[in-house]
Amino acid sequence: MDLLAYTKAIAERIEAQAAQAKVPAAVCVIDIHGNIILKHRMNGAPTFSLELSERKAYTSALVGLRTADLSPLVQPGQELFPMMGLAGGRFCSMGGGAPLKIDGQLVAGVGISGGTVDQDVAILEAGLREPAASDIVKMNIEVIVLPVADADRAKRFYGDLGWRLDIDYSGDDYRVIQFTPPGSGCSIIFGKNVTTALPGSVQGLHLIVSDIMAARSELDRRSIAVSDAFHDAGGIFHHAGSGILAAGPNPQRKSYASYASFSDPDGNSWVLQEITARLTGHIEDGDESFTPELTDVVRHAEATQHSREGTSDLGLKSIMVAAG
Repeated sequence: MDLLAYTKAIAERIEAQAAQAKVPAAVCVIDIHGNIILKHRMNGAPTFSLELSERKAYTSALVGLRTADLSPLVQPGQELFPMMGLAGGRFCSMGGGAPLKIDGQLVAGVGISGGTVDQDVAILEAGLREPAASDIVKMNIEVIVLPVADADRAKRFYGDLGWRLDIDYSGDDYRVIQFTPPGSGCSIIFGKNVTTALPGSVQGLHLIVSDIMAARSELDRRSIAVSDAFHDAGGIFHHAGSGILAAGPNPQRKSYASYASFSDPDGNSWVLQEITARLTGHIEDGDESFTPELTDVVRHAEATQHSREGTSDLGLKSIMVAAG
């Protein structure tokens, strides 16, 4: 992989996040040999931000840790305390630096500076959240094939839902009908000889809505039989068995936690799910948008990921040898 192209893509995402947060920043990327690959200061970023971003990138590249995670390890009395006096003071334990890895191998470090430490960390994490590898092929779900017994009956049903009819094409012993829900990037297709699956065998397709009660009212207005709103006390997703589901939407209306369901005439089932805030793999302290159970799971997954990225044994051993 082209390391320069790889780091440019990361820097562009970080700067986009900085612009969105209205915090002009400097970004630097340094390889594991201490060589600067990329260094750039956005308009309006403090002049000292260039030096700080370089130090953060240098530290993460050679140590293999996020600089925020390094801070407690270099305090007086800790094993890595001598490190801060090495390399002419280039090492930095301020948050805003992170290691960059390709296929699990440390290749560089990236540093950002421009705002408060918390702002730098938030911008950096947001910029690193998406896969940076340029050879990853994006795959969007855009069509779901539904098995139906009567294409005309299904066409009437989904038309009554208010979904947009895109295609109704007939050929020799073949028919394909496509509908798209309002605001959706994914469509459904059904018809004749488009699938060998049994009619009604597709279950649990989710339609995301911002207001579960308003969505129910809309379906009811269109004379679509829809269940009462429900939630699952488990707080993560919903169980398959209705006997352990609780009536009504989530009491605090937490995001991802309220549901309702309906089926088409063949029995293909749909679930309405209320989402008012999106999960991104990181939940800030004090964010109460999600159920406690879901928050705990996401934070545990994030901590596990950080642990796997872990400390570069080679980098730490080299530092400790240098420190004597």
